[in-house]
Amino acid sequence: MKGKLSAIITWIIIILIVFAPIIAENWYIIEDMQINPFDYARITDVEYKAVVIDEEGGRGKVHVTERLTFDIHAASEDNLFWELWRDLPEETVDGVKNTYKVLSVKQILDNGHEIVYEPSPKLYWEDYDYVFGAGKWYHSPGPYDEENRRYECVFFYVDGLYREEVVFEIEYEMYNATLKYNDCSDVYLGLYSEHTINYLESYKAEILVPDKDMPTEGNYKVFTYGTNEEEFPVKESDTMNPGYHTFYIDLDEDDLQFKPYNEYLEFELVAFNEDKHAFADYAPSNLYTNDDVLDEIYEEHNYYATINEKYSKIKEGLFVALALSSCIVLIYCSRVDKRLKCKYITYKPEYEYKFYNTIPKDLDPNFAAALVFCKHKPPKDDSGVYSAILLSLVRKHYVHISNHGMNDVLITLTKNDTDTFEPLTPSEEYYYNLIARYAGFSGILMSDLQTAVRTDYMNTENFVINMKNSILTIGINDGYFQKANYTEPYKSNKGFATFLQVMGICIAIITSIISYRTRLDLAYGGYFLLGICCFIGGKILKKKSKKFVLLSQYGEDEYAKWRGLYNYLSNESQILNSTIDDLDLWEKYLVYATAFGLSEKITNAISLKCPAIGTEKIGAHSVFDGSYYRSGRYHNHGRCFHSSVRTGSSTAHYSSSYGGGGRGGGGGGGGH
Repeated sequence: MKGKLSAIITWIIIILIVFAPIIAENWYIIEDMQINPFDYARITDVEYKAVVIDEEGGRGKVHVTERLTFDIHAASEDNLFWELWRDLPEETVDGVKNTYKVLSVKQILDNGHEIVYEPSPKLYWEDYDYVFGAGKWYHSPGPYDEENRRYECVFFYVDGLYREEVVFEIEYEMYNATLKYNDCSDVYLGLYSEHTINYLESYKAEILVPDKDMPTEGNYKVFTYGTNEEEFPVKESDTMNPGYHTFYIDLDEDDLQFKPYNEYLEFELVAFNEDKHAFADYAPSNLYTNDDVLDEIYEEHNYYATINEKYSKIKEGLFVALALSSCIVLIYCSRVDKRLKCKYITYKPEYEYKFYNTIPKDLDPNFAAALVFCKHKPPKDDSGVYSAILLSLVRKHYVHISNHGMNDVLITLTKNDTDTFEPLTPSEEYYYNLIARYAGFSGILMSDLQTAVRTDYMNTENFVINMKNSILTIGINDGYFQKANYTEPYKSNKGFATFLQVMGICIAIITSIISYRTRLDLAYGGYFLLGICCFIGGKILKKKSKKFVLLSQYGEDEYAKWRGLYNYLSNESQILNSTIDDLDLWEKYLVYATAFGLSEKITNAISLKCPAIGTEKIGAHSVFDGSYYRSGRYHNHGRCFHSSVRTGSSTAHYSSSYGGGGRGGGGGGGGH
């Protein structure tokens, strides 16, 4: 029990360590889902116009007008959207932070009419406030601070929207957009970013530079960043907007393809040579105003221009490494038997039995169950061992069970000192002594026995220890096991196999998800390949490690028989087609089937094969005396007794161990 609890706690910690960063990083997705994942307000189309203004006191100003199309889908008419927003790019470049002054917000109707929104005196936050804010907008200046509800964002409050498309026009001034250096200057604009960029269907932008401030051809370069291509096309025109040189961007859905690591659209205009300050005469100073940075700008652009090619080679190398690791895992797991054979001596049974329909020998039920499942996973409900031992005590006439009321039975001791019965096995003797400890002359009710073992926890702990030790005692003394720690190779490899399988699932799924958010993508499926190979390797390792339960030659021969008996008792057709009518054998069948967790499979067969059951032909104190073993109480009492033993043992562990102590880029957009 203690080991299982430690394993559960370990896996919980591992899962938390793996999943917590993922949940934290992607919490915005959960927030966007709100209560209903079918609620959303998305910006689908953007028309962006920015005019570069180089004037005294302008502080590197750019005048921006954005026309935004929102696709709004409220899943319920009772939970409308009352708030929309547009995040503004909160960037700090070379020590200079972008700041904003919002000038106006308008709603553009389908017929072209405009509804001018009024500025709001406060940020409306609670749901009941929204109705008072309808028709207003609020600019929350940065820097971002969730606790103080401060955002670099424009909120505009609508009169409740259900399912429709609406268009808003936002006009604002952006400061510190123009940066001046010793050998160049540039205009750096974060056009759009964050996860909502994936919903864009079109993006059009015009960046206008007055003719008087426009560098001559050959004295400027234009760079763009973002999308899966790492850049996007820009056209230029001197006639589109008279008096201005226009840089024009027109992107459709095919152009607007993004991965988590390139969810942004950015524009940069760099001037140099004799026109190096053509549009930046009045730009504010920054950390590198007096430095030459043009070469660094080129290097940075070249880095992004070649980054896909670089990471393609890295991904190829990573895939090869992961594929080789996959092969190593499979080879390691498939050769485990050869490694273990060099360290341990193993035997094979002289004969493999698919079915074995007789009792190999009168064996302790507790040990028989341990032997049958030493190479296999035991049943989830392992309470049958205690029920089997009690049945065996009834079969050997040491105790008698009789009905007592609707839900209880009376257990009485029947053996006197002068009686001569079959000898008890170790676990049967421990169970008999346990009953004798609490039973008086008139016996003890099963419910009282359960209470006794649950409360007399120190004695119960000794009982549990003795039951476990009896398996090793029989196994060593009777020559079944090579050594006391006979399952060590099997369990250690089985544990490693389970670790491999869990790691395989984590690598195939979780690591792939994490990697997908980086430029490594899925590494051409390398993580999935390694994860699957780890899982398959774990299966191979589990199967091969079953050979390394260290039984002797005699133990392997007996194991084959008892496993064959288990297969026989678990196969209903074999039981029903049998010609066995020996009542004593059926009693033993029931004892061992109960120890194996198979009692319910043969109770019906017993009634068919032994019609004398339930009549006067059955002698007193027989297992089949009465209908108790066929009733629900029989199975329920076994589980309750097992639970009581476990509780008593756990209490003993706790009482002996407890020692006391004290307690000392560019913005996105959306809506609510």
